[in-house]
Amino acid sequence: QDNDGVCKKPQTRASVKGNIYTETNRTVENVQVDLMSLQPEYPKSVSTNKDGSFLFSDLVTDNAYTITPTKDDDILNGVSTLDIVMIQRHILGLETLNSPYKLIAADINNTASITASDLSELRKVILGIKNNFQNNKSWRFVDSKFSFADPGSPFPFNEVNDINNLSQNTGGKDFIAVKVGDVNESVVSNAGDSNEVE
Repeated sequence: QDNDGVCKKPQTRASVKGNIYTETNRTVENVQVDLMSLQPEYPKSVSTNKDGSFLFSDLVTDNAYTITPTKDDDILNGVSTLDIVMIQRHILGLETLNSPYKLIAADINNTASITASDLSELRKVILGIKNNFQNNKSWRFVDSKFSFADPGSPFPFNEVNDINNLSQNTGGKDFIAVKVGDVNESVVSNAGDSNEVE
């Protein structure tokens, strides 16, 4: 019997938080973040704010959770004919895309390779022939702690963040956001963003 409250009571509730931002550290708002668990009331969902942050609170400890961000809107955001030119130069070996995230953005049809089919898919969207990417969403997300074995060939990559056993308040569950089709980093990722590329 612990009348004076000396014994430390085990924590039964905890929170999980993280941030979502681009490779150039620009925050991304309105990303739906799903939290999955084997408990009956899951999945739970929240959206990132203009600072790109999300928070799940009052979670039962000693349970496993999986965090999965998704965003599939505003497909033309950051996409232009300049992206087509840059992807084409990469395919021809004239100027290689210099980061794994740009390579992921260039894989328009989500085949884990960059070919003329990706250019065709991107052209159809820019010309208004299609309003979505075949077999792909308009945004992809990479666990920020994921280490690419070969940055020049980043496929496959980790798009979720697993918590095996939540025991305390946990932060740093971050993701790098990639706007599919945008290899020149011209996307507008939040309400305060006014990025312009000439």
